[in-house]
Amino acid sequence: MKSLLAHIISTLVILASSVHAEQMADSFVVPVVTEHAVKKHVSPTVLYSAAVISRNDANLAGEISGLLTWVAEVGDRFRKGERVAKLDDVFIRQQVIEEKSIIQSEQAKYNFYTRTVERFSQLLTDDNIAYSRVDQASTDQSVARSNILSAKARLAQAEERLKRTNILAPFDGVVSARFLQAGEWADKGAVIVRLVSLDDLEIQTHVPSSTLQYVAKGTPLMYTDGNMSGTGKVRVFVPVGGDVSRLYELRISVSDPSLEAGNLLRVAIPTAHPRETILVPRDALVLRREGVYVFRINKESIAEKITVETGIAESGNIEVIGGILEHDRVVTRGGENLEHGMAVRVKPLQTHP
Repeated sequence: MKSLLAHIISTLVILASSVHAEQMADSFVVPVVTEHAVKKHVSPTVLYSAAVISRNDANLAGEISGLLTWVAEVGDRFRKGERVAKLDDVFIRQQVIEEKSIIQSEQAKYNFYTRTVERFSQLLTDDNIAYSRVDQASTDQSVARSNILSAKARLAQAEERLKRTNILAPFDGVVSARFLQAGEWADKGAVIVRLVSLDDLEIQTHVPSSTLQYVAKGTPLMYTDGNMSGTGKVRVFVPVGGDVSRLYELRISVSDPSLEAGNLLRVAIPTAHPRETILVPRDALVLRREGVYVFRINKESIAEKITVETGIAESGNIEVIGGILEHDRVVTRGGENLEHGMAVRVKPLQTHP
């Protein structure tokens, strides 16, 4: 019985020692997260200031003069064709009524002279009336016809002016500024509101002529505001430099719902033709006084400290020049605890070490 008890105790001691040894071994294995180095053709770039603008940005003015009876508030949104301001239309409506009345009157005269001409023409055939009376009736008929046409033209003009007392949105947008208030007099051509489209945005920047050889329509360009980044494509560039700055305007198409008109950005403009590079995530760089290096993990899960030089930056990646090759696994998290030759345990990218 004593020998059996001694055997059990001995077995438990051996198991405990084994577990302890495994725990000690694990304590010297550093958990890290890795990503692969990639080979890619990229260009060196320089960041230029830029702004998000709307392709549809209009100062809306009245085409006729008048007293403003209503103006939309700043921030109000409108669909194309909806009213954003209203001019007083009382006198124009009265003119419309007057012209319609004139048309009715002249139409009655024209009908009377038409019947008179028909009756006089019959009497002239029977030699019962002088030709001068027929001629006079025909002249009166022509005058009435001309008066009708003139009144209809004036009516069309009055109705058109009546329409133009409504200042309509030429596109979907939001009122960003109001230059005149209800109750003020708006002269013909005076700006009343500014309407900006929120849907058709693009980035505007200005670049020197030396970069134009590396930029063409459709060239993808990266933009950033310091917190986020994205990529757009060159829509057009204006081949005329400013008189003072000698910079050329670039317009970049984007489809980023997080952008708003007026946002300030920086756009990466290439300064040379693309060249082949090895890129690693920026988080892979370890910066020390003695230099910059990257930890590479070999097939035996051993960390190798590789001294590198940095080059072209692209979004969240950066070029490294040194011993890093395409497909090498480099440490992006956990490198601060590493030394050359240490054993590591690679954890999934989404898991913090």
